[in-house]
Amino acid sequence: MDAGTPTITTTEEIVSTIARHFDQNAIALLLDHQGDQITITEKVVKAAAGNWRNGREVMALLLDRRGDQITITEEVVKAAAGNERNGKEVMTLLLDRRGVKAAAGNKEKGKEVITLLLDRRGD
Repeated sequence: MDAGTPTITTTEEIVSTIARHFDQNAIALLLDHQGDQITITEKVVKAAAGNWRNGREVMALLLDRRGDQITITEEVVKAAAGNERNGKEVMTLLLDRRGVKAAAGNKEKGKEVITLLLDRRGD
């Protein structure tokens, strides 16, 4: 960049707003152009889980591109559960990508947790 080119600071607020209100193409564009400046915080993941129009697709993109930065917290699960339009799809994605892995790490009750997840998940 030359000295006359303006810089844009991509804040957590901007990223979470895009994750909540836009589709995966908008997030992909943002990550492609400013990926090294963006941290995927819990606020961003909650926003993606609550995206009633494109939540599953946005969450899948975030997990694919930045899965190592994403922690599925209780607040993220609540946001997915509260997503009236596609919460089931978001929750299924979270279970598919993270649920069994997290349950497998439970040394004392892991087997029981995995069994419960599989029983509740169905087909």
